[in-house]
Formats: sequence, structure tokens, C-alpha cells
Amino acid sequence: MPGKSVKRVAINSLHKLLGWHRQEIDTSLQLLNSIRYQVYTLWLFCFNDLKTMVFPSIAFAYFHSSQLHYTTFLSRLPLMFAYTWFNLLGFTVNNQRHPGSVAEDKLNKPWRPIAAGRLTPSQAHTLGLLSIPTAMAISAFVGGGVVQSALLAIFGTIYNDFGGGDGHWLIRNLLNAAGFTSFASGTLEVALQTSLPRSIIPWIFLIALVVGTSVHVQDMYDQPGDAAAGRRTLPLVIGDDMARWSIAGVVTAWSILCPLYWSSNMVGYLIPLGLGIWVSWRSLTRRTVKEDRTTFRIYNAWLVALYALPMTYQCTISV
Repeated sequence: MPGKSVKRVAINSLHKLLGWHRQEIDTSLQLLNSIRYQVYTLWLFCFNDLKTMVFPSIAFAYFHSSQLHYTTFLSRLPLMFAYTWFNLLGFTVNNQRHPGSVAEDKLNKPWRPIAAGRLTPSQAHTLGLLSIPTAMAISAFVGGGVVQSALLAIFGTIYNDFGGGDGHWLIRNLLNAAGFTSFASGTLEVALQTSLPRSIIPWIFLIALVVGTSVHVQDMYDQPGDAAAGRRTLPLVIGDDMARWSIAGVVTAWSILCPLYWSSNMVGYLIPLGLGIWVSWRSLTRRTVKEDRTTFRIYNAWLVALYALPMTYQCTISV
């Protein structure tokens, strides 16, 4: 049949064409798989900290940029995500590449790139070196937070390479406070596309004080790993009970003092105080590793509630 012959010729021609270009197709598929693999590796470095740095920092920018039309804010959302993610990448790579961190991750977070064997510590060291200038270049490109990006590189180096995260608990907490506020204020600059308003500087310092006195919530669920790594976190220095009572005390106190700072309405008191009491209650009564991890997630929600306090006081930040 003529029709079948034409069909057979077309199929044979297609097979020949695919045979001629099979090498090119295979090479392209290998390249795509390699790109996908490497991108996923980079994503794994930051995945665990999205809830603590990326999303809360973007929330901070939203709550402090009420003068922006929502469509303007949404249009800048990819820029804010790029800013926080690339700056976070530099910190997490350099934090996870040290031998103690790799050994700890093999036990607690075996999916992390180095622990999972997706790249070697030497390769991670190179990536960490490259990620810092890359983050600063991204910061300049997205229109804000360049100074904060440089500060994050300095704080990260002290924390990861000079023992700031492993030595005295106060230095560790202060570096965490500096990191939290640098991420938040840098993301706000990206949202506003200008430098920080002077009127917000005291509030940022107050947020740093809040974080510095309460961030050891994140150390409660990892005490065995911290002890094995030789870290001197607050719960290991003063004991588990004292650390939990300190969390309950300062979180409850800040839940009242921060709304007072903003002369907040009733909602401005109820939400932070409700979440703060929840964090305090769980810290004292829910003590397993799994429960402490959940408490830390609620703590981050509490911080976001504090970030939102300017919305409960009817004022706008001038720029």
C-alpha cells in the first residue's frame, strides 16, 4: 500500500535523524541533569533556614513598607527572595563545611549536601568563598542591602571560622541577633529601593535586643549535638531548666514591652502576647527534641508578630 510505504519511509527517516543527533541529545540531557543536580544541591544548603531567615525577613519588609502599593511590593518580591537566599547561601555553606558540622549533620540532617556526599568539604569551601562576593553583587543588583550584605559576610566569618558560634554563648547570641536584623533591614531596603529610614533604626536595635536575649530557643533541641561539637550554648552552660525559664521570662516580657514601644492597639498586644505565652509554656512543659523543634517554629511566628507591630500603630515611616 502506498500509504504504508510513505509511513515506513517517514519512520525510517526519523530513526536515522535521531541516530545522527543521538550524541547531541544525550549530551544535552546530561547537561540538564547536571544543572538540576547542582541547583538542588544549592537549595538543600538553605532549605532548613527558609523559615528562620528568608520568610521572616520578607515579612519584616512587608510590615515596614506600608507606603508601597501592594502591586509594587509584589513586583519586588523576587528581588527580596534573591537577596535573602543568596546572602543565606554564603552563611550556610560556610557553616556546614567544617568537620564537626559534617559529622553532626550525618547524624541529625543526613540530607544536607556535604553529609549526603553531594559535594566534598573542599568543594564547599570553594563555593563558600565564591558565594560571598556573589551575594554582594546580587545585593547591588537588586537595589539595596549592600552594607548589610557586607556585615553578614563579616558576622558569618566570625561565627563559622573564628569560633563565634561555638565559644561563649553571649557572643553566639549577639551574632545571631546581628544576623537576624541585618537580613531583615537589608530586605526592607530592597523593598523600598532606598536606604533605611532613620525613624526605624531604634526599632531595629530593639529587635536585635529581643533576638539576642531569646534566640537560644533554637539551641534547646540540639543540646546533644552541640555538646558533642564542644559548643558552649546557653542551655549547656547554665543548664536546661534555667535556660527554659530564661526563655519564658524574656519572651513574655518582650511580648508586653514591644507593643508598649509602638503604643499598639489591643490586637498589637493580644497576638504577640498569645504567641509569647505559647512559646513560654511549651519551653517549660514540652521538652523532647521534636517538641523543642516545634517550639522554635512558633518562636519564629512570634518574631513575625513583633515585626508586624508597626501596623498596629497608625503611623507611616517616611523615606
